Amino acid sequence: MKPLLIKSETGPAWTGAEKGLFRWVFGFVVLFILTLPFPHPLIPDLPGLLAPVFERLAAFTGHNLFGISRPFVSRLISDSTGLYLHVFNLLVISLLIAFTWGRADRKTLSYHRLLYWFRVIAAYYLAYFMLVYGFNKVFKWQFYIPEPNTLYTTVGESYRDILYWSTMGTSHSYNVFLGGAELVAALLLFFKRSRLAGALFAAALMLNILMINLSFNINVKLFSSFLLILCLVLIAPEWRRLARFFFQRREQTGRHPWEPVYARKQTKRIYFFVKTALLCWLLASTLFVYVKTGNYNDDLDPRPPFHGAWEVTNFIRNNDTLPPILTDKTRWKRVFVHRKGYLIIQGMNDGMQDFKLVTDTIQKQWLAEDEAGKEVMDIRYEKKSDSLMNLFTIIGNDSVQVDLKMLDWKSLPVMKKEFEFSVD
Repeated sequence: MKPLLIKSETGPAWTGAEKGLFRWVFGFVVLFILTLPFPHPLIPDLPGLLAPVFERLAAFTGHNLFGISRPFVSRLISDSTGLYLHVFNLLVISLLIAFTWGRADRKTLSYHRLLYWFRVIAAYYLAYFMLVYGFNKVFKWQFYIPEPNTLYTTVGESYRDILYWSTMGTSHSYNVFLGGAELVAALLLFFKRSRLAGALFAAALMLNILMINLSFNINVKLFSSFLLILCLVLIAPEWRRLARFFFQRREQTGRHPWEPVYARKQTKRIYFFVKTALLCWLLASTLFVYVKTGNYNDDLDPRPPFHGAWEVTNFIRNNDTLPPILTDKTRWKRVFVHRKGYLIIQGMNDGMQDFKLVTDTIQKQWLAEDEAGKEVMDIRYEKKSDSLMNLFTIIGNDSVQVDLKMLDWKSLPVMKKEFEFSVD
């Protein structure tokens, strides 16, 4: 029977510096993939199991090596101090792995072959996350419609990340366009012949995303940097081909120094079956949450009871009606019910206070608790109509009645679906 044929290595021999750099990058990328917690439906959470060990190591490095005395977040979550320390630890560990690997290397290892499979792993990992973020945009889960409390916060009082997120959330069409671009990049990355094109496309997208995260202070800076590194891992070995094509107008033909060649039909069928199963598995993992919830357009997803913005028309404390004076620190201006289960109270000075909200529609009662758990309000509500409601509660030693009128926040200018070809 004809065995699986392997193309001979015809590329240039690797220098010692190239081998050393490859060992270091290989070790860092693999360790990062294996240790960064990112729960995926249908995929075993190995990083979640390893995270406690590396979190303790990050805390040890922070306290003993960098002398960080203040409390810091050692958990490996987005852009935490612990995650930055974890990246430092991985760079050191991968450097030790590269050194040990180099000492043990007997020149029997095929670096061309190892580079091929390393790039396959990088391509699939990168493609998976392009699918994750692509579908998140297409289905409007990432950039959702701005919440009413955000819409009634002045631009000057808003943070740049919220402004960017809210602007993106107002446009369904641009989300579909950008998400679709990421899905196309993912599709190109999954296949050998289009992988370089997919890597170039993904690199352009990831460079833009990284600059957005840096410029608007959005907390995915480290992970977006890592995904851009994966793009470079895929592109770097092809730099000579790209230079010839773009600057010398010459196209390099022929295969890479090493890649598998399947001679037998049975082997090709097995390869096709395994790859198809893997792609279906990854696709199912990304789509699982949307199928489970039935939410394919978050703009249309049902909101919780009383969701929206409510204007305070009357604020009565101990039977005394308080006028809407801006200097009054106790009077409420607006009340917002957030989709994530928060009651947000806006004072006359436009400052906002958040409370975790539990709604009991049978007892007609709200239980609002601040995040520190120090302030709890037991609020009884009485709904007069779809747009009018009264609240009754005790604040301190004072009885408070609040009359509310629902605001039509969806009619604000930023929420209107306007489009014009001309300025006339």
